[in-house]
Amino acid sequence: MREYSLRFQEGSAKNPRTITFQSEDAHEAFSIIERKKLDGPVEILEGDKTLGTIIQSSNGAWVVGGIRNSGRSDG
Repeated sequence: MREYSLRFQEGSAKNPRTITFQSEDAHEAFSIIERKKLDGPVEILEGDKTLGTIIQSSNGAWVVGGIRNSGRSDG
């Protein structure tokens, strides 16, 4: 299991809210964003490495920007 974090602004650039979760890969981020109804761009990190940003559009589509593969292989 890897540790991921979702960091998003709640009106304050100085105090971003962070949700941390463990998963085999980053796919769980989509479920969390949807469940928590997070608004605005959400930065996704693996450990302390920024992977990119995720936004859910008004019509429900996922907009993913700058996502980079961690380059790791567990198999």
